[in-house]
Formats: sequence, structure tokens, C-alpha cells
Amino acid sequence: MSESQSAPNPVTETATLAKAPIGSAEDVHRLVGCIEQIMDALDEVLGAETELLKQGKLNEALTLVEAKNQLSIQYMLLQKAITANVSLIKDLAPQDTEVLNRRHQMFQNTLQANLAVVSTAREVSSELVNGFNKEIQRGARANTYGDSGQMPQDVAQKRGMSINTSS
Repeated sequence: MSESQSAPNPVTETATLAKAPIGSAEDVHRLVGCIEQIMDALDEVLGAETELLKQGKLNEALTLVEAKNQLSIQYMLLQKAITANVSLIKDLAPQDTEVLNRRHQMFQNTLQANLAVVSTAREVSSELVNGFNKEIQRGARANTYGDSGQMPQDVAQKRGMSINTSS
């Protein structure tokens, strides 16, 4: 592709669709079809992320963040358009409304599973970092007696901890 013919931006295309007026059942069907495609793609990305996190493959899971963000933006744009026109959509295409409701229920299951795994991974990471920090600080305490024959009071943190996140 030449520079003058750059690839279309999916978010821009979605925003254009979301702003388009709804005047017919065909418009509703196009909107619902698009949000279903986005939910399918999000399901795939969230499912892959969930599996990678369960396997402890954090770096690989991080490679999915950009795709997840782009799809989430598209989803939210269309969801706002649907919410703003819900009564019109119900009037023009009640069958599409039912399909969309069922699809959202399925999507919620995937989202809940993903959020639970992400939350667990975050908690485990936090516990690991805190544990490492405690071990580092244990080495900063004096192991001898002071002038008065007493152990010195706990000293404020002397050493920090740095984590290389580049790998």
C-alpha cells in the first residue's frame, strides 16, 4: 500500500458507523452485526489472555493489550450508539434486539472469567514484589548488638528494589 492509501483505521470506521443515523431495520442489522463481530474478536482476545495468564505467561499476555484496547474502544462506541437509540432499535428490529441481548449475556461470562484471572495475577504479582522487598529489607537490618548491648532499632528502609521489566 502506498502512503496515500493507508489502511483504514477500524476505530474511525466504527465511530462513523456509531454516528450514522438509524432509519431502517437494515441500519439496525448493520449496527448489531458490527458489534457482534467486535464481541467475537474481544472474546477471542480475552480468552487467549485468560489462558496465557493462567499459564503464567505474562509477557505473552501483554502482547494482547493493544488489540484488546482497540476492540474495547470500538465496542464502547457502538454500545453507546445502541443505548442512545434503544427504543428505535426495538421498534425497527426487535429480533436483532433479542439476538444482541443473548450475545451480551455470553460476552459477560467471558469478561467475568477474564477479570477474575487478571485480578488474581495482579494479586500474585503484588505479593511476590512485597515478599521480595521484605527479603531485601531483612538484609538491611543490623545483625549485631549496639553499644548498650541491645539490638539497634529497626532502621528505615536503606535499599530500594528495582525490577527489570524489559524482558
